[in-house]
Amino acid sequence: MSAAFRRLRVAAAAAARQTRGSVVATVAVVLILVIGLVGAVLVHSASGTRPARTQAGEPTSLSANRIPTGPAGPANGNGGDATRQTTTRTTTKPGAQQASQSFAEPKVARPKHLVTPTLIASQRKPLSHGQLVALQHLSGVTHVLTIGEGMSRVDGHQAKTIAVHPASFRAWTPRLTAASNPLWSSIAAGELTASFDMGHGAKLPLGKTVPVRAAHKSPTRIGAFASVGLGPVDAVVDTHRADQIGLTRGNAVVISAPKADPLTLRNDVRSVLKSGASTTLLRQVIVIRDAGEFMTRKQIATILRAAASRIGKPYVWGATGPNSFDCSGLVQWSFAHAGITMPRVAAEQFFAGPHIPYKDARPGDLLFWHYDPTDPTDVDHVAIYAGDGKMIVAPHTGLDVMVQEVPLDHMAGVVRVDPGVASQIG
Repeated sequence: MSAAFRRLRVAAAAAARQTRGSVVATVAVVLILVIGLVGAVLVHSASGTRPARTQAGEPTSLSANRIPTGPAGPANGNGGDATRQTTTRTTTKPGAQQASQSFAEPKVARPKHLVTPTLIASQRKPLSHGQLVALQHLSGVTHVLTIGEGMSRVDGHQAKTIAVHPASFRAWTPRLTAASNPLWSSIAAGELTASFDMGHGAKLPLGKTVPVRAAHKSPTRIGAFASVGLGPVDAVVDTHRADQIGLTRGNAVVISAPKADPLTLRNDVRSVLKSGASTTLLRQVIVIRDAGEFMTRKQIATILRAAASRIGKPYVWGATGPNSFDCSGLVQWSFAHAGITMPRVAAEQFFAGPHIPYKDARPGDLLFWHYDPTDPTDVDHVAIYAGDGKMIVAPHTGLDVMVQEVPLDHMAGVVRVDPGVASQIG
């Protein structure tokens, strides 16, 4: 080989390396932009990498993963084996080599239009045909979807769980959640999606198989953390997985009535369902006005003393006291000491009175935030305002009830509790 030819080959190789580097850099920039757009739906791998936290200690990103087959894999989804396509994906764990796995991906059609849920209602037994017809004909109702609803235990944690047909329910979820094909493939394949709040508050092991039990126990893989826009709902499974864990099918409905008065709608729904039925408002028109005074000074002092007496008690997701609390559990427990009945979860407590500007907040008012990146309108954190820019709060797993500065980032609003309104919602 001549010296000239060798020099030519070396120059060509250097040019190729420079070109490849430019292409790689370009591809990297494009990937970063794409990940930035969909990062609220798929940012972490099945390794369970913890998301960053805000000043208030709440998660700021969603974790989701792919769907492995095999002995610990999911049960058949709604579509059956005929709807599946098997592909090979790779996942990378921090500090580990890249591994290749096979995944089954049931196809769930992406909805053309989204539906805004207004109310979720449930009873113990499946709804009758007559009840469903009556609900569909209520004033202002535009859509009604039948689901299953009940309590289960997910990896030892109590969870309000719903059973859905993924293809039907997908349109009822927030935009970013509805857009994630892997998430809906995960649910259709028999995996469980936990709410963003439960996933991180209860430290569920994303990508791992855990015991899930309603009437029966079935090992179930945690497929994703995501908001489904239904307030108090903690977990979602498809109907086949619901049968395996013994969750009742068809005993609940999600109703969309965007132009109806929410309280009137709720009363109408209650008149159709059986006694003992549960109804939860998911959206409500909030009017900002002069709140006036709804509680006496004695009641406010009692609430603050009760909350302060719990300082140092540990945060435990789903706990309502007296020796451990989550954020809304602390609110409910403290207000109960003043004889005030509060709803259980932050998303419902957000409707417990008129909204006021933060600058007008007084001790005893409730402060709310939305940290769920999959649904920026979802309210998932609450604290009790103590005055002078301080609040009493059960922050998150790993910290105790404490007094801390009020963070203004991601604040959803301030509510002056009206005991009469609170008891209606609760």
